[in-house]
Amino acid sequence: MTNQLADDGAVNELARQPNPGTGLLGPNFARRSRPHPTDETEDLGQWVALDESGWDGDQLYGQQRSRYLSIGTVAISDDEAAPIVEEIRTATRLQAAEVKFSKGFTGPRHSPRRAVLATMLAPGGALHERASVYLVDKHYFIVGKLIDLFIEEKEAKQGRDIRNTDRARQMARSLFAEGPRALGPELFGRLLSTTVAFAAAKNHDQSVTVEDFHNLVEEAWTQSRRRKVTEALAALRTTKEEAAEYLQEAHGPDAALGQSLEPLIPATAAIIANRSKELGRVNFLLDDQRAMTDANLDRIEDEARGRTLPEFRYLSYGVHLGELVRGKSQDHPSLQLADLVSGAGFAVAERYDGQSNPAGDDLYEAVVPLIDPAGLLSHDDPGRIAYPEVRYTR
Repeated sequence: MTNQLADDGAVNELARQPNPGTGLLGPNFARRSRPHPTDETEDLGQWVALDESGWDGDQLYGQQRSRYLSIGTVAISDDEAAPIVEEIRTATRLQAAEVKFSKGFTGPRHSPRRAVLATMLAPGGALHERASVYLVDKHYFIVGKLIDLFIEEKEAKQGRDIRNTDRARQMARSLFAEGPRALGPELFGRLLSTTVAFAAAKNHDQSVTVEDFHNLVEEAWTQSRRRKVTEALAALRTTKEEAAEYLQEAHGPDAALGQSLEPLIPATAAIIANRSKELGRVNFLLDDQRAMTDANLDRIEDEARGRTLPEFRYLSYGVHLGELVRGKSQDHPSLQLADLVSGAGFAVAERYDGQSNPAGDDLYEAVVPLIDPAGLLSHDDPGRIAYPEVRYTR
């Protein structure tokens, strides 16, 4: 017993230890942290810094939740980024320890600072052709997961592939685009919120049961007034078995699906693929986001290298990933630039969503050309956004 207590104490002490380079606690963040600056002279390929704005984990729906996740990347190393950050400091008279969009570029009185950023992003600016924005509509992501986790799983059991035939994407687009009109905004909102409550990691106690989830699906199917939505819900209402299996696989003793609703993981994998196909061999430095554990970064790297899910190995063709590490933005000027880009993207997304946003108004023209079409919710194609390009499910 004494030895067991000693062992438990050692484990607990390890879990409280900050890791060099980030300060994040515990062994989950011990391997992939980079404390020293990135250098353009390293013979590893182009460094790309990545940061996000609007992250809520797997809590993707609710009045207090932002609808969009904006992920900004800048193809730049720390030694290249440092003088640009200093130039921004001088031009904007920022005195803070690090440059952050939320601390110095929001609100009506900071329009001159946003003008500096817009100039940097525009043709001829220091960040022109370096910066990119990937937007995820969380509501569409939820709808995509309804198809991915339940309908696609049942179809696969019966030997039908609805992903590679594009049927899954078509179904998700129809349900997302026509759902509010087919069900009414209130019922469609309850469908999204119930899906999140059922599939999120916090449902480990199964307070939202399979019956709760499928009762709502049944109500939605009964009320639907559009054919394509009715068809999608008809398929979903036959997936009770798959829903029960999901709870077991997400929260059982051998849980493998505990982060199925975390959009940052598949979005980062998609960004790595997109940027590599654009830039060639790339190395990614991520902000010290707690969702990006060593295990999750391992999964993203495995996907980039085509090591998992052989049926989707084609997604890794043309992807050349070197290092995949995290760092503390205060120590990495490239991450400070990525923060500015992600914050600008989030402000523009809020403007797009009809919210009053002075930053979005000022930066709209500079940011829209940076938005990756693989993650853009466009007016003419309301489904064109972030249906999971990389699958981390069964």
